[in-house]
Amino acid sequence: MNTAALTALLSLASTLVSLAEQYGPEIYTTFLQAVEQSKSGSGPTADEIRIIFEKCKADNAFIQKS
Repeated sequence: MNTAALTALLSLASTLVSLAEQYGPEIYTTFLQAVEQSKSGSGPTADEIRIIFEKCKADNAFIQKS
């Protein structure tokens, strides 16, 4: 694993822990499923996961404001 990949992984892990503290541990299950799909080759790429993750955060922010 190169430095850029490790940095991205640590950043994602930090964000995941922060969101789990804020919204509950269910986010771990969702994240682990996405990772498993990526490893299998039939799921989303890392970039697609980031996009989905950002969309989920934006959706949640909208819901919380409602």
